[in-house]
Amino acid sequence: MSHISQIYDIDLKLLRCFCTIVEERSFTAAQAALNLSQSTLSENLKSLEIRLGTRLCRRGPKGFKLFREGEVVYKAAKELFASVEAFKQKASNINQNTVYELSIGIQDGIVENPSARLHDAIRRFSDYYPNVRFRMEVMLGFQLAGRVADGMLHVGIGLVNEHYAQLTYEHLFDEQGFMCCGNRHPLFAVPEEELTMAAIESAAYCSRGHLEYYHPERTRRSDTCGDIGLGIQSQLALILSGRNIGYVLDHTAQPLIASGALRALRPDRVRIVNPITAMMGPAAADFKLARQFVDCLIDVHMELGQSRLLPRPDYATGCGTVVDRDGVFRVLSTAKAPAYAGA
Repeated sequence: MSHISQIYDIDLKLLRCFCTIVEERSFTAAQAALNLSQSTLSENLKSLEIRLGTRLCRRGPKGFKLFREGEVVYKAAKELFASVEAFKQKASNINQNTVYELSIGIQDGIVENPSARLHDAIRRFSDYYPNVRFRMEVMLGFQLAGRVADGMLHVGIGLVNEHYAQLTYEHLFDEQGFMCCGNRHPLFAVPEEELTMAAIESAAYCSRGHLEYYHPERTRRSDTCGDIGLGIQSQLALILSGRNIGYVLDHTAQPLIASGALRALRPDRVRIVNPITAMMGPAAADFKLARQFVDCLIDVHMELGQSRLLPRPDYATGCGTVVDRDGVFRVLSTAKAPAYAGA
């Protein structure tokens, strides 16, 4: 690998392209994320490899594979970007009137929740800091937590993630979901009085893939391990197809239940309650604007009163996390399975 004596803006651009390719594990997905053509993305990667004097990854018909040199460059690039972001944050604290950009990540399925007051928080924050520009992106939960932990996002809004102990969380509100099936699933036509917990437990279960804590035992059993839906909409499509049952958030499920496309399976017995939080990494915690935005999020959701909190099921959910009475989060080392009583 060649010795680089100076880092230029173009190097940062090439490195960001490379990091996106690695994180997406696919050139096609990286094209969409960066809004670049395949030829431009390939040329950027080739230019970076020439600059560094080594191949970083394999691409082509055999698929994507990151070489050892690529792993080293990816890790170093992430550290570089985190350092640049930390500098920008500290510099912005000098003068609050400086035009600055606040990067916010939101887990999919949250914006449309009736209990979410993100728009109110944005408006309130903007009244205090009109010169700040927002950069917002909706993403999957595991992507969100990783980018907040890496310092690529100032604030994340989503579920607690026990894999990143360095993150801090502030409880905003609760979301609720029910186990559902589509109208083509065999359980859809079973009369309510005949629908047993055993039948629900033995059905193929569509998980959310990464960080699946709701029913980890289902994803390990071949008879109940169904499809994987990375994202709320992907999971919903699989459930509606009739191939699987799975959790659907209440605000998403109700219109579909009313139209006859979906059925909640024993909603009196099977449900989840997830605490939605505002999360920050160690670097962002020292960034005044990030702290102020989180304060705005807390304030507007506190104004909802007790309606923002939902009764807890008899088992731990929400990515293996429970919320204690005093509002302090306690992350479980292992998720608890549902405690079903009776049929």
